[in-house]
Amino acid sequence: MNQETKNCQNCKKDFTIEPEDFNFYEKIKVPPPTFCPECRMIRRLIWRNVRSLYKRTCGLCGKSLISMYSDKDTAPVYCHDCWYGDKWNPLSYGKEYDFSKPFFTQLKELFNTTPRFFAYHLGNLVRSDFTNYSVDNKDCYLTFAALGNEDVKYSESIDKSKNSLDCYLVQKVENCSYNIDCEANYNTHYAIKSRNCIDSCFIYNCVNCSNCCLSYNQRNQQYVFKNKKLTKEEYQKSLSGLNLEKYSEFKKTQDYFDLILDPLFCYLLSNF
Repeated sequence: MNQETKNCQNCKKDFTIEPEDFNFYEKIKVPPPTFCPECRMIRRLIWRNVRSLYKRTCGLCGKSLISMYSDKDTAPVYCHDCWYGDKWNPLSYGKEYDFSKPFFTQLKELFNTTPRFFAYHLGNLVRSDFTNYSVDNKDCYLTFAALGNEDVKYSESIDKSKNSLDCYLVQKVENCSYNIDCEANYNTHYAIKSRNCIDSCFIYNCVNCSNCCLSYNQRNQQYVFKNKKLTKEEYQKSLSGLNLEKYSEFKKTQDYFDLILDPLFCYLLSNF
């Protein structure tokens, strides 16, 4: 069977079905998909909510909560104290299996009536109500999949970090922003796949560097600007020339950094 291009019924974008895909569908006796791969993935994962928060009340004590479950859900949610308390008996929600009804119909009924823990909160949380999948955090806001952080905002998959925002997949960073897949950076901004870097910005794949800007693939370097080694005075002059305190100039630098990364990523992928 030949390759076929279809239009996704959900997002209306074209996607391709390869011949080997058709062979698989025929083997398991299912029709070809009408949704593109991305929309199919979204549909499979739609049951899991991490970053959407809602205002709810505890189904037992009436306490106001910031919950991962919408108030449109029929199942009650319980606060931390009620969930782990003795005011309710989980076994009382058990149901006898009815062989005359479909299994998934009964499972849905059970799921929609059994109480739920209001959010995935564990350990000690101090002023971190607007978090989820959150363990031992202090003064964190809109931060998810987070462990042992303090003063962290708008981040996800972040562990043991302080005073940082807009980070993803990082650990042990401090005074950082816009770090992606980084570790142990300090006062470093717009960093990707970098670790142990200090006082740097707009860097990619740098390790143990300080005072580097608009550079990539650097190791144990200092005062590097656009991948060129400079003196301290030359570096500070080049950095101040970017005028990063102005948003318009900052955006230009960000766009330039993206231009650096595009061909770099293409090269890395072609040689992977």
